[in-house]
Amino acid sequence: MIRRLAILGLLIAACSLISWGQRSEPGKQAPRSPDFRPSAEVPAMPKALMKFPRTHITRAKFPAIDFHFHGGGLKSAEDYRKMIQLMDQTGIGVICNMDGGFGKTFDENMKVGEPFRDRIIHFARLNFEGINDPGWSARTAAELERCFLAGAAGLKINKVLGLDLKNADGTYIQSDDPRFDPIWEMCAKHDKPVMIHTSDSYGRFLPIGPENERYEAGLWRTSPEGNYYKTGQPAPGVIEKARENMHARHPKTRFVNAHMAMLYYDMDKVAALLDKYPNADVEISATVQDLGRAPRMIRKFFLKYQDRILFGSDGNPGRGMEEFWVPHWRFLETYDEHFDHPAQLRSPTGAPLHGRWRIYGIGLPDDVLRKVYYANALRYLPPARATIEKQLAARR
Repeated sequence: MIRRLAILGLLIAACSLISWGQRSEPGKQAPRSPDFRPSAEVPAMPKALMKFPRTHITRAKFPAIDFHFHGGGLKSAEDYRKMIQLMDQTGIGVICNMDGGFGKTFDENMKVGEPFRDRIIHFARLNFEGINDPGWSARTAAELERCFLAGAAGLKINKVLGLDLKNADGTYIQSDDPRFDPIWEMCAKHDKPVMIHTSDSYGRFLPIGPENERYEAGLWRTSPEGNYYKTGQPAPGVIEKARENMHARHPKTRFVNAHMAMLYYDMDKVAALLDKYPNADVEISATVQDLGRAPRMIRKFFLKYQDRILFGSDGNPGRGMEEFWVPHWRFLETYDEHFDHPAQLRSPTGAPLHGRWRIYGIGLPDDVLRKVYYANALRYLPPARATIEKQLAARR
């Protein structure tokens, strides 16, 4: 009986991770793939039988700034206290909440989070409602400025821009649309970063079927949500070109491109973006499962671009230490081999939906770890410097 309850608990937890990772914008209707056919769920990953050396690691070597965290579940002072307790256990110095909201929602989050502002800081999250109405740009830029003056540490843009937002004529709105110029310039005016997620995992643009490694891992078994093949949505190249135009047109605005700019599948493209645009940085959230497959190549990349890479997790308050946080530290700090990656999503069976494989560590040296974990982020977050320095001193 106890075993059955434990299994049931795991399934419930797994389903909650799926719903968190696949949350949709209010009112968003996901286009359906015309060729979709439901199929059976894949089983959980088999246990590795070979014994591998493992570095003893329980928390980050240096206090990490998580530049991409979803704190929408932080509703009360108790929620914040529990989150900070977990942060202390696993070595997270500061988290940037990408779900800070806009308008009234932003004000409410700032009020509840005020006693904890040294550890949990909020980014404004743009409200796209009424984007086709006259005056939207001016009103939105003005509200963004108000949020900055009220304490917003930056601006979060999600993948709705490029993939779902439409003009009145039905065409898709991209990040180089002139309506966003006043918004990007407002960020430059207040020296605030734009944490921008445009496009999506490359496998989501490919057909649903056995040759798609995301499908093989367990995605789109019961629903095609989040797959863009034959849905009429823009191809990655269209979104990427608009992003380049945006970077070029706003050289004084700093853009932190989420998820390795969604180009993790082709590191030459990531390098080209960083080389061409000095105002572009990248963060690593939801890419560790892919980066960890090629540790030698990725280590060289981290060493070369060590000043342009930020740590991010795309995590939330429900993620546990062993299953989610420690694999991040193991990947960055050790040369451990063939270990479970920090799965962003799991199926009801426990299968890791973004990669049915194990990964390898890249063993970054301390000077590079410090940059990735906190120093690069502090360029954007001056108020966080005091708490990071305090935590560093406490570890000596």
